Amino acid sequence: MNCFHVEGFEHILRARQAGRPVVLAFTHFGAYRLSRFWLRAAGIPGASLHGGKAEIRSKLERLEDRFSPFPGIPTAFYSDQLREVNKFLAAGNALLIAIDDTAGKQMSVPACEGWTFRMATGAVRLAIRHQAELIPCTVIDNGRWHFQIKLGRPVPSEHLAAGVDWTQAGKHLIDEMLPHFRNHPEQCSNHLIKFFHSR
Repeated sequence: MNCFHVEGFEHILRARQAGRPVVLAFTHFGAYRLSRFWLRAAGIPGASLHGGKAEIRSKLERLEDRFSPFPGIPTAFYSDQLREVNKFLAAGNALLIAIDDTAGKQMSVPACEGWTFRMATGAVRLAIRHQAELIPCTVIDNGRWHFQIKLGRPVPSEHLAAGVDWTQAGKHLIDEMLPHFRNHPEQCSNHLIKFFHSR
């Protein structure tokens, strides 16, 4: 925990105190791979959702799970485990989902002047289904094993109501993340960059 400086942790704590699950939307930026490990170290039973099938998870990865905080709770779920994902969220836990992913349904979100962002809708859909707090999450690598975790403002509940246009929720997420992309362009992966398109 001494390696991480966290901004916005109160958003997660408020949701948990209210008995609500949390969906953390992230992109392939900075040290994103450390997100779920930081969550668990902070006392939050978090897991991430991956594409593919659960059988691709190696024996070593499953063994490592036993030594993480909350060893009885999986650290990762896969696309063929949506029933388990629903149970995990219903229990009030925190799930990390990439919004720069090619799997599943997609939407085009205005990003900045002349640009749109192609966003996977999984994080928004799960947040609506479970009435979860939807929070943008960015991990910035400051070097020498020091990191900043930026938890942005949660998506307003009116953008997550049934029947609303999901692009408003998506725009909120990308608006919260864009300043970090601009301030640290070297940490934007090629994978992330491919999701930006000029109009």
